[in-house]
Amino acid sequence: MYLRFHYHSLRRDLSNFALVRHRDYTGFVASMHQSGTHWLKHMLATAIARRHGLAPPARADANDIIGGVRDTPRRPGVPVIASSHSVPHALLRHRGFRRFVTLPPYVVLVRDLRAALVANHEKWKQRYGCGFAEYLRGDVGGHRFNCDLWSCIRFCRAWSAIAARFPERTLIVRYEDLERDALAELRRIDGFLRLGLGDEALQLGVAESTKEKMARKADPSLPPGVVVVREDGRSFAGWYSPADRAFLEGACGDLLPPGVFGYDFRAWPDSSA
Repeated sequence: MYLRFHYHSLRRDLSNFALVRHRDYTGFVASMHQSGTHWLKHMLATAIARRHGLAPPARADANDIIGGVRDTPRRPGVPVIASSHSVPHALLRHRGFRRFVTLPPYVVLVRDLRAALVANHEKWKQRYGCGFAEYLRGDVGGHRFNCDLWSCIRFCRAWSAIAARFPERTLIVRYEDLERDALAELRRIDGFLRLGLGDEALQLGVAESTKEKMARKADPSLPPGVVVVREDGRSFAGWYSPADRAFLEGACGDLLPPGVFGYDFRAWPDSSA
């Protein structure tokens, strides 16, 4: 299985040129699936809109202000921020390449991948049509699920390598820290990207991006049964059987740097919390 993982990782590393071709941005948000992407984008987009006299984001995904690599809006005098779940091409990790091209600063949004996997399965379980244990084992080839353990590991491997080599151009933001103090994390992003948004705009971004307010702006094109925000409050640990925990710990221990992004995948919270 690990040989297949490395093969498909190399194939993706050498074929995904999106971040190589599209790089003319003020800043770029690279995020794990189910790591709070819409929340962060909505807060940041609301602050940008306030600072630059734009209408606030029309939908929860804020794509009208912070879009994808090919469709990010461009307005005179307004920062151009793009967003993607992309695993970057291997060229982005090489100093030689960066001497010849200008790349934007990268904000990398991550989450404890164990919680991200639970959130992804809960969101798409009707489409996936399988239980959590089967989903957890995933598809190393990357065809069956839009996100699984292997894609999370690929994301963490690639972006942690970039962050270690180019710390001055890479800012790691953890979902758990956003939950703890969203305004402090927005201030870090504002300073890192040199946006000059200011506290009044950032505070508005936080205030207008609660679950309740964003739920009223949800994407109407989502298919029925999709759970965008899990509301039951259960710890992610409750989804993992002893066999599931052993499987995940083994894969992460073998394929990820120890303590990647500050996470310890051997330590589990109380599943009843």
